[in-house]
Amino acid sequence: MNYAWNRSRSVSAQVVGEKIAELAGENGGVCPAWAMVDEARPDSSPLHPMFEWDDVTAAEAYRREQARHHIRELRIVPEEDGEEPLQAFVHVIRLDGDSPVEGYRLTSLVVKSEGEYAQVLTEAKAGLIAWQRRYKHLSELSEVFGAIERVV
Repeated sequence: MNYAWNRSRSVSAQVVGEKIAELAGENGGVCPAWAMVDEARPDSSPLHPMFEWDDVTAAEAYRREQARHHIRELRIVPEEDGEEPLQAFVHVIRLDGDSPVEGYRLTSLVVKSEGEYAQVLTEAKAGLIAWQRRYKHLSELSEVFGAIERVV
């Protein structure tokens, strides 16, 4: 089997794919994330460069990922009965002078900004395309794929 990355990584996709397949074979047909981390621990492991091994740096990166998760999960509850909650904040990149500033902004403000709205729409369409690629082997979703193609 041949493996490739969606985006470039520091370690060969073939090496990583074969190692994950091996770990899956050792764990009932699935590769748990902890098995990959354990395999990567030794400095001599070909997977080692893929991970942050400085515990302070890794802990800070994990806390930032937790913050992103919490922000994405927050909803605004409508005051009217029967309306669905709305995602409170969405990810945007704004320019501060010449420097990009990445973060989260109230959805209600983003929909009023033509540039930010277009940015979020572009990101949503890219997410749909990625989702379609991930599940293209599921013929039961062909109608959904058709709808995605019409939108994007």
